[in-house]
Parts: sequence; C-alpha cells; structure tokens
Amino acid sequence: MKILFVWTGVTSYMADCWRRLAAAEGVALKVVVENVHSGRAFDAAHVLRGIDCILVDGGSEMDNAAMNGLVHGWIPDVVFAVGWHSRVVRALVHRSDWSEIPKVCCFDMPWRWSVRCIAARWVLHGFIRKYAAAYVPGRICARYARWLGFPWIETGLFSIESSKLRSVPAAGSRKGFLYVGRYSSEKRIDIIEKAYSRYRELGGTWSLDCYGQGGRFVQPEEMPGIYASHACLLLASAFDPWPLVALEARTAGCDVIMSNRCGNRFELPGVYVVRFGNVEAMARAMIDVEAKYNRHEGRSEELQSAVEDLDKYDCATWAKRTLRLANELTNGGGRHE
Repeated sequence: MKILFVWTGVTSYMADCWRRLAAAEGVALKVVVENVHSGRAFDAAHVLRGIDCILVDGGSEMDNAAMNGLVHGWIPDVVFAVGWHSRVVRALVHRSDWSEIPKVCCFDMPWRWSVRCIAARWVLHGFIRKYAAAYVPGRICARYARWLGFPWIETGLFSIESSKLRSVPAAGSRKGFLYVGRYSSEKRIDIIEKAYSRYRELGGTWSLDCYGQGGRFVQPEEMPGIYASHACLLLASAFDPWPLVALEARTAGCDVIMSNRCGNRFELPGVYVVRFGNVEAMARAMIDVEAKYNRHEGRSEELQSAVEDLDKYDCATWAKRTLRLANELTNGGGRHE
C-alpha cells in the first residue's frame, strides 16, 4: 500500500502519526509538507526525522508542473491531502493522471453559521468532488463535512504519541496553571490574564505560566516535562476547531478549563467548559481545580481514570484507523455517511 500525505506546516503530532503508519507492515509512505509560516519556528529536519518527506517552502514560486514533479515516478494508491488552501495540495489533487486514485480531504474546520462556511458548499463543489472521503478530528467537523457533501466521513484525524506524555513522572504535588499555544488574537490571552487576576482576588495561590509562539517558545520534546509540573491548562479561545493541546494536557494528567468555542469540548472526558468571555466563570473554575487538587494532595483520581479513555487518540490507533480507511477506499468499499 503506497500512501501519500500532502500537508501544510511542520507539526510534531502528525510526524509521530506518520512514523507509526510508515512502520506498519506493507506500507510505503511518502509525505509532502509545505512549510508555511506557522511551522517555521520548529526545526523541520528534527521534527520530521525518519520520514520519507519532501519539504516545500511555503513562499516558493513553483508552478504546477514543478509541484507535480515533487513525487515524480512514484504513484500512490491513496492520497491524503490537508484542506483546500495550499497551492501544493491543489496541484497534486488536480493531477489528471491521478484522477482514478482515491483521495481523502483532511481538515479541522467545524460547522459555523457564517457566510464563508455556508458558501463553501458551492464554491468548493468542484474541488470536493475529487475526494472519496473526508478525514476530520471530531463530530463538529463531521457535521460540516456532511454539509459540504462528502459521501464518506472518518473521524479521529488528530492523535498523539501518548507514551511520550506519560513517560515523565508528574511532580509530587502538581500546582499551577499554564497556557500553551500561539499568541494570536483568537486565542484571547487577555481573557486568561483577566481570569487569573480575578482568581487571585478570590484567594487563589497558584502561578500561571505561558508557552508558545510569540511568548516562551519551546520545542515539542520539552512539553512532557512542562505538563508534568502543572495542574491545569487554560484555553479561552474565541475560535479553536479542535485544540490538540487540550488532548496533550489531558493525556499528561492535567485538568483543562476551556471556552465553549473549543471544538473538542464534547470529546475529551472531564474538561471544565465555560462560556466564551466569561472571566468570572473561568476564575471560579480555577478556584475549583485548586481546591480539588488540595483535597487529593495534588492528584485527582477522577482525572487519572479519565486519562485511560484517551487511548483511542494514540498514534498507534490512528495508524490502524488510517490504514483501514486506505484499504477500504482502494478495495472499492461502499461505506458512506
């Protein structure tokens, strides 16, 4: 089975998934990654080590012929391509000599009542017809995939190497809140800062540490130790389709307080969900988390049992799911949503 992934951005979680898939018996995997701005902070060669990968500069002026030549002489059995914005993705998906190859559209855009989301059903109609299936993170995204007209929808696009996050022992008594992510407007770091200030007014004693692009940037291999020394992740996003950092935090044993604009709030067990922009609600949830940890002397037994429910998001499970999907598509499977 020859599988091609066409992706945008250097991401450690997808690299872990690809390594698992490449190790599966009978799989020959090739990856084309357009290194867009969001991934340039990472050491691409290090993150993608061991993967048969072609890295393309997101600012390159390659024409379609050059992009088609990226995988010259190598014909995949199935193509997984991310989204519809990348020039590299569009060029490879539109290849006339690949018209009979099954293609899977990977995306995390959730259903929203917006002109852009609604219009996409017609604007992207010709492009979507080239795909046999959609591969999305969870149920909110699956709802949008159905609206767009994909006949076959698979959930579980995002997974992580759980063993990395569980291999670092937690501090004897976890304390403190953290934020991990980009310092962009939709992440609403200002709400977190206001909530933390209110939390201290209410008698909270823990510290708050922030990491990410635009602040204290860290490489992926540093994150297990950071999670292990903190008790709770904070996400106040105005828009966050499926924040993988919440899955990482839960897997590492942290609590999570997130806004109701985070797309995986339905799928991660035991998270605290607060209405977007409600500073008081977030502050009081922080007080509750600190009190819970104090009662359990730094360890929440409910959290530990919830962590066991996250194994379905492990890279090994992802590799099996992805290979099954590829086999069903290439064998002419008839399963539809």
